[in-house]
Amino acid sequence: MTSTRRDFVRTAVTASGAIGTALLSREALAQELESAPQPKVPRAQESLRLLILGGTGFTGPFQIEYALARGHEVTIFNRGRTQPTVNQELLSRVTQLVGDRDNDITALQGGSWDAVIDNSSSIPRWTRQTAELTKDTAHTYLFTSSLSVHSDNSKIGINEDDPVAELEDPTVEEITGATYGGLKALCEEETRKAFPNGAIIVRPGLIVGPGDRSDRWTYWPVRIARGGEVMAPGTPDDPTQHIDARDLAEFQIHLIEQRKLGTYSAVGPLSQLTMAELLYGIRAVTSNLEISFTWVDADFLAEHEVRAWSEMTSWVPPRGEMAGFSSFDNSRGVAAGLRFRPLAVTAKDTLDWWQTLPAERTASPRAGLDPEKEKRVLAAWHERNG
Repeated sequence: MTSTRRDFVRTAVTASGAIGTALLSREALAQELESAPQPKVPRAQESLRLLILGGTGFTGPFQIEYALARGHEVTIFNRGRTQPTVNQELLSRVTQLVGDRDNDITALQGGSWDAVIDNSSSIPRWTRQTAELTKDTAHTYLFTSSLSVHSDNSKIGINEDDPVAELEDPTVEEITGATYGGLKALCEEETRKAFPNGAIIVRPGLIVGPGDRSDRWTYWPVRIARGGEVMAPGTPDDPTQHIDARDLAEFQIHLIEQRKLGTYSAVGPLSQLTMAELLYGIRAVTSNLEISFTWVDADFLAEHEVRAWSEMTSWVPPRGEMAGFSSFDNSRGVAAGLRFRPLAVTAKDTLDWWQTLPAERTASPRAGLDPEKEKRVLAAWHERNG
Protein backbone atom coordinates (compact mmCIF):
# COMPACT_ATOMS: atom_id res chain seq x y z
CA MET A 1 0.00 0.00 0.00
CA THR A 2 1.27 3.47 -0.82
CA SER A 3 -0.74 5.59 1.59
CA THR A 4 0.68 6.53 4.95
CA ARG A 5 -0.88 5.12 8.11
CA ARG A 6 -2.33 8.51 8.99
CA ASP A 7 -3.81 9.11 5.53
CA PHE A 8 -5.15 5.60 5.29
CA VAL A 9 -6.93 5.69 8.62
CA ARG A 10 -8.29 9.18 8.10
CA THR A 11 -9.84 8.10 4.82
CA ALA A 12 -11.31 5.00 6.45
CA VAL A 13 -13.02 6.79 9.28
CA THR A 14 -14.39 9.76 7.39
CA ALA A 15 -15.84 7.99 4.37
CA SER A 16 -18.71 6.58 6.41
CA GLY A 17 -20.83 5.80 3.40
CA ALA A 18 -18.13 3.66 1.85
CA ILE A 19 -17.38 2.04 5.19
CA GLY A 20 -20.86 0.64 5.39
CA THR A 21 -20.39 -1.50 2.26
CA ALA A 22 -16.70 -1.87 1.47
CA LEU A 23 -15.93 -5.10 3.29
CA LEU A 24 -12.53 -5.51 1.69
CA SER A 25 -11.57 -2.04 2.94
CA ARG A 26 -12.23 -3.18 6.51
CA GLU A 27 -9.85 -6.11 6.07
CA ALA A 28 -7.23 -3.85 4.52
CA LEU A 29 -7.59 -1.37 7.37
CA ALA A 30 -7.04 -4.05 9.99
CA GLN A 31 -3.92 -5.26 8.18
CA GLU A 32 -2.63 -1.72 7.85
CA LEU A 33 -3.02 -1.03 11.56
CA GLU A 34 -1.30 -4.30 12.45
CA SER A 35 1.73 -3.74 10.25
CA ALA A 36 2.30 0.01 10.60
CA PRO A 37 5.46 0.82 12.59
CA GLN A 38 5.01 2.93 15.68
CA PRO A 39 6.97 6.22 15.71
CA LYS A 40 9.78 6.47 18.24
CA VAL A 41 9.14 9.00 21.02
CA PRO A 42 11.91 11.64 21.05
CA ARG A 43 13.64 12.49 24.31
CA ALA A 44 12.73 15.73 26.06
CA GLN A 45 15.31 18.51 26.18
CA GLU A 46 15.25 18.40 29.98
CA SER A 47 14.67 15.43 32.26
CA LEU A 48 12.11 16.20 34.94
CA ARG A 49 11.25 14.53 38.24
CA LEU A 50 7.52 13.86 38.04
CA LEU A 51 5.19 12.88 40.87
CA ILE A 52 1.94 11.24 39.75
CA LEU A 53 -0.78 11.07 42.38
CA GLY A 54 -2.51 7.89 41.29
CA GLY A 55 -0.71 6.33 38.37
CA THR A 56 -2.27 2.86 38.25
CA GLY A 57 -5.78 3.69 37.07
CA PHE A 58 -6.69 4.47 33.47
CA THR A 59 -4.63 7.45 32.28
CA GLY A 60 -1.78 6.98 34.76
CA PRO A 61 -0.09 4.00 33.06
CA PHE A 62 0.02 5.92 29.78
CA GLN A 63 1.43 9.00 31.54
CA ILE A 64 4.15 6.75 32.96
CA GLU A 65 4.85 5.19 29.57
CA TYR A 66 5.17 8.51 27.79
CA ALA A 67 7.10 10.23 30.58
CA LEU A 68 9.68 7.43 30.71
CA ALA A 69 10.00 7.46 26.93
CA ARG A 70 10.68 11.20 27.12
CA GLY A 71 13.45 10.59 29.66
CA HIS A 72 11.74 11.75 32.84
CA GLU A 73 11.98 10.20 36.31
CA VAL A 74 8.63 9.10 37.69
CA THR A 75 7.34 8.59 41.22
CA ILE A 76 3.79 7.42 41.85
CA PHE A 77 1.77 7.72 45.06
CA ASN A 78 -1.35 5.66 45.71
CA ARG A 79 -2.85 3.12 48.08
CA GLY A 80 -1.17 0.20 46.35
CA ARG A 81 -4.48 -1.60 45.82
CA THR A 82 -4.98 -1.23 42.07
CA GLN A 83 -2.98 -3.04 39.43
CA PRO A 84 -2.99 -1.37 36.00
CA THR A 85 -4.56 -3.32 33.17
CA VAL A 86 -1.93 -1.96 30.76
CA ASN A 87 1.81 -1.26 31.06
CA GLN A 88 2.22 -3.27 34.28
CA GLU A 89 5.83 -3.99 33.34
CA LEU A 90 6.67 -0.29 33.65
CA LEU A 91 6.02 -0.21 37.41
CA SER A 92 9.49 -1.68 37.96
CA ARG A 93 10.94 1.49 36.43
CA VAL A 94 9.20 3.97 38.74
CA THR A 95 9.45 4.81 42.42
CA GLN A 96 6.31 3.69 44.21
CA LEU A 97 5.11 5.41 47.38
CA VAL A 98 2.17 4.00 49.32
CA GLY A 99 -0.32 6.01 51.32
CA ASP A 100 -3.88 7.30 51.43
CA ARG A 101 -4.88 10.80 50.41
CA ASP A 102 -7.69 10.77 52.93
CA ASN A 103 -5.58 10.16 56.02
CA ASP A 104 -1.92 9.30 55.33
CA ILE A 105 0.35 11.26 52.98
CA THR A 106 3.47 10.90 55.11
CA ALA A 107 5.25 9.05 52.31
CA LEU A 108 5.31 12.34 50.38
CA GLN A 109 7.02 14.30 53.14
CA GLY A 110 10.59 15.24 52.36
CA GLY A 111 10.21 14.44 48.67
CA SER A 112 11.34 16.76 45.91
CA TRP A 113 9.83 16.88 42.44
CA ASP A 114 9.79 19.29 39.54
CA ALA A 115 6.14 18.77 38.70
CA VAL A 116 3.06 17.04 40.10
CA ILE A 117 0.23 15.39 38.17
CA ASP A 118 -2.86 15.04 40.36
CA ASN A 119 -5.05 12.34 38.82
CA SER A 120 -6.78 11.01 41.88
CA SER A 121 -8.46 13.91 43.69
CA SER A 122 -12.13 14.81 43.63
CA ILE A 123 -12.09 16.29 47.14
CA PRO A 124 -10.67 19.81 47.64
CA ARG A 125 -9.02 18.88 50.95
CA TRP A 126 -6.94 16.24 49.19
CA THR A 127 -5.77 18.68 46.53
CA ARG A 128 -5.04 21.37 49.10
CA GLN A 129 -2.88 19.04 51.22
CA THR A 130 -0.74 17.70 48.37
CA ALA A 131 -0.42 21.08 46.66
CA GLU A 132 0.71 22.73 49.90
CA LEU A 133 3.16 19.88 50.57
CA THR A 134 4.82 20.07 47.15
CA LYS A 135 4.68 23.77 46.28
CA ASP A 136 8.11 24.62 47.74
CA THR A 137 9.94 22.24 45.40
CA ALA A 138 7.70 21.69 42.36
CA HIS A 139 7.33 24.43 39.79
CA THR A 140 4.18 22.98 38.23
CA TYR A 141 1.04 21.31 39.54
CA LEU A 142 -1.25 19.77 36.93
CA PHE A 143 -4.72 18.90 38.14
CA THR A 144 -6.79 16.44 36.13
CA SER A 145 -10.28 17.89 36.36
CA SER A 146 -13.35 17.17 34.23
CA LEU A 147 -15.65 18.87 31.76
CA SER A 148 -18.33 18.12 34.36
CA VAL A 149 -17.24 21.25 36.22
CA HIS A 150 -19.39 23.38 33.93
CA SER A 151 -22.66 24.63 35.39
CA ASP A 152 -24.52 25.03 32.10
CA ASN A 153 -24.38 22.38 29.37
CA SER A 154 -26.99 24.00 27.14
CA LYS A 155 -24.51 26.16 25.23
CA ILE A 156 -23.01 24.87 21.98
CA GLY A 157 -19.25 25.37 22.12
CA ILE A 158 -18.68 25.57 25.88
CA ASN A 159 -15.14 26.77 26.54
CA GLU A 160 -12.74 27.13 29.44
CA ASP A 161 -14.05 30.58 30.40
CA ASP A 162 -17.66 29.53 30.85
CA PRO A 163 -19.07 29.33 34.42
CA VAL A 164 -18.39 26.34 36.66
CA ALA A 165 -20.65 24.69 39.21
CA GLU A 166 -20.84 26.02 42.76
CA LEU A 167 -21.84 23.98 45.79
CA GLU A 168 -24.27 25.29 48.38
CA ASP A 169 -22.05 23.68 51.02
CA PRO A 170 -18.39 23.90 49.93
CA THR A 171 -17.33 21.71 52.84
CA VAL A 172 -19.20 18.64 51.58
CA GLU A 173 -16.98 15.69 50.68
CA GLU A 174 -19.56 13.15 49.54
CA ILE A 175 -19.11 12.52 45.82
CA THR A 176 -22.44 12.18 43.99
CA GLY A 177 -23.78 13.13 40.61
CA ALA A 178 -24.95 16.40 42.12
CA THR A 179 -21.64 17.30 43.83
CA TYR A 180 -18.98 15.88 41.50
CA GLY A 181 -18.68 18.90 39.21
CA GLY A 182 -18.66 21.42 42.03
CA LEU A 183 -16.05 19.44 43.96
CA LYS A 184 -13.80 19.26 40.92
CA ALA A 185 -14.18 23.03 40.46
CA LEU A 186 -13.08 23.58 44.07
CA CYS A 187 -10.09 21.30 43.49
CA GLU A 188 -9.14 23.52 40.57
CA GLU A 189 -9.24 26.54 42.85
CA GLU A 190 -7.03 24.86 45.43
CA THR A 191 -4.50 24.17 42.68
CA ARG A 192 -4.46 27.79 41.57
CA LYS A 193 -4.15 29.07 45.14
CA ALA A 194 -1.12 26.92 45.96
CA PHE A 195 0.51 27.38 42.53
CA PRO A 196 -0.40 30.91 41.35
CA ASN A 197 2.48 30.79 38.87
CA GLY A 198 2.48 27.09 38.11
CA ALA A 199 -1.06 25.74 37.81
CA ILE A 200 -2.28 23.67 34.88
CA ILE A 201 -5.90 22.49 34.80
CA VAL A 202 -6.86 19.85 32.25
CA ARG A 203 -10.55 19.04 31.84
CA PRO A 204 -11.00 15.78 29.92
CA GLY A 205 -14.20 14.66 28.34
CA LEU A 206 -15.08 10.96 28.13
CA ILE A 207 -11.73 9.17 28.41
CA VAL A 208 -11.57 6.08 26.18
CA GLY A 209 -9.22 3.44 24.86
CA PRO A 210 -7.41 0.31 26.08
CA GLY A 211 -7.33 0.04 29.86
CA ASP A 212 -10.74 1.64 30.49
CA ARG A 213 -12.26 0.12 33.63
CA SER A 214 -15.66 1.77 33.15
CA ASP A 215 -16.52 0.03 29.84
CA ARG A 216 -18.43 3.12 28.76
CA TRP A 217 -16.96 3.75 25.32
CA THR A 218 -15.66 0.18 25.07
CA TYR A 219 -19.26 -0.98 24.75
CA TRP A 220 -19.38 0.15 21.13
CA PRO A 221 -16.35 -1.71 19.72
CA VAL A 222 -17.37 -4.85 21.62
CA ARG A 223 -21.02 -4.62 20.60
CA ILE A 224 -20.30 -3.88 16.95
CA ALA A 225 -17.74 -6.68 16.73
CA ARG A 226 -20.40 -9.08 18.03
CA GLY A 227 -22.44 -8.25 14.96
CA GLY A 228 -26.13 -8.57 14.19
CA GLU A 229 -28.62 -5.74 14.45
CA VAL A 230 -27.08 -2.96 16.56
CA MET A 231 -29.38 -0.41 18.19
CA ALA A 232 -28.01 3.07 17.59
CA PRO A 233 -29.27 5.98 19.70
CA GLY A 234 -30.96 9.16 18.53
CA THR A 235 -30.15 10.32 15.03
CA PRO A 236 -27.04 9.71 12.89
CA ASP A 237 -26.21 13.43 13.16
CA ASP A 238 -26.18 13.62 16.97
CA PRO A 239 -22.75 14.84 18.17
CA THR A 240 -20.37 12.85 20.35
CA GLN A 241 -16.93 13.56 21.81
CA HIS A 242 -14.20 11.60 23.59
CA ILE A 243 -10.46 11.60 24.27
CA ASP A 244 -8.12 8.64 23.94
CA ALA A 245 -6.32 8.13 27.27
CA ARG A 246 -2.99 8.06 25.44
CA ASP A 247 -3.65 11.40 23.74
CA LEU A 248 -4.64 12.85 27.10
CA ALA A 249 -1.50 11.52 28.80
CA GLU A 250 0.81 12.85 26.11
CA PHE A 251 -0.90 16.24 26.17
CA GLN A 252 -0.47 16.52 29.93
CA ILE A 253 3.24 15.68 29.81
CA HIS A 254 3.64 18.13 26.93
CA LEU A 255 1.99 20.94 28.92
CA ILE A 256 4.36 20.33 31.82
CA GLU A 257 7.44 20.20 29.63
CA GLN A 258 6.51 23.42 27.83
CA ARG A 259 5.22 25.15 30.99
CA LYS A 260 1.96 25.96 29.26
CA LEU A 261 0.03 27.14 32.29
CA GLY A 262 -3.72 27.66 32.32
CA THR A 263 -6.94 25.71 31.84
CA TYR A 264 -7.63 23.41 28.90
CA SER A 265 -10.62 21.42 27.69
CA ALA A 266 -9.19 18.06 26.58
CA VAL A 267 -11.72 16.47 24.27
CA GLY A 268 -11.80 15.42 20.66
CA PRO A 269 -11.69 14.74 17.89
CA LEU A 270 -10.34 17.77 16.07
CA SER A 271 -13.63 18.46 14.30
CA GLN A 272 -17.20 17.56 15.19
CA LEU A 273 -17.90 13.82 15.24
CA THR A 274 -21.39 12.42 14.76
CA MET A 275 -22.75 9.20 16.18
CA ALA A 276 -22.95 7.77 12.67
CA GLU A 277 -19.29 8.55 12.04
CA LEU A 278 -18.39 7.00 15.39
CA LEU A 279 -20.31 3.76 14.89
CA TYR A 280 -19.46 3.29 11.22
CA GLY A 281 -15.85 4.16 11.93
CA ILE A 282 -15.70 1.45 14.60
CA ARG A 283 -17.32 -0.98 12.18
CA ALA A 284 -14.41 -0.37 9.81
CA VAL A 285 -11.99 -2.23 12.11
CA THR A 286 -14.16 -5.27 12.80
CA SER A 287 -14.15 -8.46 10.75
CA ASN A 288 -17.79 -9.42 11.35
CA LEU A 289 -19.70 -9.10 8.08
CA GLU A 290 -23.19 -9.42 9.58
CA ILE A 291 -23.68 -5.97 11.07
CA SER A 292 -26.56 -3.54 10.64
CA PHE A 293 -27.57 -0.40 12.52
CA THR A 294 -31.10 0.59 13.51
CA TRP A 295 -31.46 4.18 14.68
CA VAL A 296 -33.99 4.55 17.50
CA ASP A 297 -35.07 8.05 18.49
CA ALA A 298 -34.44 9.55 21.90
CA ASP A 299 -38.08 9.70 22.99
CA PHE A 300 -38.65 6.02 22.22
CA LEU A 301 -35.49 5.08 24.14
CA ALA A 302 -36.66 7.10 27.14
CA GLU A 303 -40.10 5.55 26.94
CA HIS A 304 -38.50 2.10 27.14
CA GLU A 305 -36.13 3.12 29.95
CA VAL A 306 -32.95 2.92 27.91
CA ARG A 307 -30.61 5.33 29.66
CA ALA A 308 -28.45 7.76 27.75
CA TRP A 309 -24.73 7.70 28.57
CA SER A 310 -24.78 4.59 30.78
CA GLU A 311 -26.62 2.17 28.46
CA MET A 312 -26.41 4.04 25.17
CA THR A 313 -22.87 5.10 25.92
CA SER A 314 -21.06 8.13 24.46
CA TRP A 315 -24.44 9.70 23.70
CA VAL A 316 -26.75 12.24 25.30
CA PRO A 317 -29.72 13.71 23.39
CA PRO A 318 -28.45 17.12 22.20
CA ARG A 319 -31.35 19.22 23.39
CA GLY A 320 -32.49 21.38 26.28
CA GLU A 321 -30.09 21.72 29.16
CA MET A 322 -27.76 19.10 27.59
CA ALA A 323 -27.69 20.58 24.09
CA GLY A 324 -23.99 21.39 24.28
CA PHE A 325 -22.77 18.40 26.29
CA SER A 326 -21.08 16.80 23.26
CA SER A 327 -19.99 20.00 21.52
CA PHE A 328 -17.27 21.46 23.77
CA ASP A 329 -14.79 23.87 22.22
CA ASN A 330 -11.33 22.27 22.18
CA SER A 331 -9.50 24.99 20.25
CA ARG A 332 -7.42 26.21 23.20
CA GLY A 333 -6.11 22.72 23.87
CA VAL A 334 -5.38 22.13 20.19
CA ALA A 335 -3.44 25.40 20.03
CA ALA A 336 -1.41 24.26 23.06
CA GLY A 337 -0.48 20.93 21.46
CA LEU A 338 -3.42 18.56 21.97
CA ARG A 339 -3.37 15.92 19.24
CA PHE A 340 -5.69 13.04 18.40
CA ARG A 341 -4.94 9.60 17.04
CA PRO A 342 -7.41 8.28 14.46
CA LEU A 343 -10.68 6.77 15.61
CA ALA A 344 -9.76 3.52 13.86
CA VAL A 345 -6.63 3.16 16.01
CA THR A 346 -8.52 3.79 19.25
CA ALA A 347 -11.28 1.37 18.27
CA LYS A 348 -8.97 -1.46 17.22
CA ASP A 349 -6.64 -1.08 20.20
CA THR A 350 -9.60 -1.03 22.58
CA LEU A 351 -11.08 -4.17 21.07
CA ASP A 352 -7.71 -5.96 21.08
CA TRP A 353 -7.20 -5.07 24.75
CA TRP A 354 -10.71 -6.22 25.69
CA GLN A 355 -10.05 -9.59 24.13
CA THR A 356 -7.06 -10.11 26.44
CA LEU A 357 -9.17 -9.81 29.60
CA PRO A 358 -10.34 -12.86 31.59
CA ALA A 359 -13.68 -14.36 30.56
CA GLU A 360 -15.27 -13.58 33.92
CA ARG A 361 -14.43 -9.89 33.42
CA THR A 362 -15.79 -9.61 29.87
CA ALA A 363 -18.91 -11.59 30.76
CA SER A 364 -20.15 -8.75 32.97
CA PRO A 365 -19.52 -5.35 31.33
CA ARG A 366 -19.86 -2.35 33.64
CA ALA A 367 -21.71 -0.21 31.11
CA GLY A 368 -23.71 -0.56 27.94
CA LEU A 369 -27.01 -2.15 27.05
CA ASP A 370 -27.88 -5.69 28.06
CA PRO A 371 -28.27 -7.83 24.89
CA GLU A 372 -31.71 -9.12 25.87
CA LYS A 373 -32.98 -5.62 26.59
CA GLU A 374 -31.62 -4.46 23.25
CA LYS A 375 -33.58 -7.21 21.49
CA ARG A 376 -36.80 -6.30 23.32
CA VAL A 377 -36.53 -2.60 22.51
CA LEU A 378 -35.64 -3.27 18.88
CA ALA A 379 -38.63 -5.60 18.57
CA ALA A 380 -40.91 -2.91 20.00
CA TRP A 381 -39.42 -0.33 17.65
CA HIS A 382 -40.02 -2.52 14.60
CA GLU A 383 -43.55 -3.32 15.75
CA ARG A 384 -44.36 0.35 16.10
CA ASN A 385 -42.88 1.23 12.72
CA GLY A 386 -44.31 -1.71 10.83
